[in-house]
Amino acid sequence: MRAKRSDGGLLYVWTYLENRRNFPGWHLTADDAACARLSRTIQGLSAGSLSEPQVFPVWPVTPAVLAVPNNGRAKARSATELRVALAQEPRHFSLEERDGVLTIKAGSERLEELRKNLIGIIQKRGDHSMFPDGKRILHDQSLWFWWLLS
Repeated sequence: MRAKRSDGGLLYVWTYLENRRNFPGWHLTADDAACARLSRTIQGLSAGSLSEPQVFPVWPVTPAVLAVPNNGRAKARSATELRVALAQEPRHFSLEERDGVLTIKAGSERLEELRKNLIGIIQKRGDHSMFPDGKRILHDQSLWFWWLLS
């Protein structure tokens, strides 16, 4: 299933098939409308007013989106859907991809961190990531945030 244009905005989630050493894990950017929608949803999940998982359509990544991280001509694969689910442990953060669907499972503290990173996209901030707590970084568990070119 591919995203259909709605007032939910444009959300892009992708992983690179090449040069993964320098660009590991998953990458996310979105327009202001999608960032605001995701932010409101995260607040609702944290408050317990929304059921989970929450599901968001994802648009196929474009050359303009890929120009921001500037991974040369490395090929990328888009997720088809993003799901956000609440974990019981406040510091939990994990990513799981199955059949093109990326699920972010996060506890209350990490959901707030995710929400702040989404607001950062609106403010043209990025080139940083979230990953599970611990001494060893699991590169497939990295979620990178990038600004969106106007």
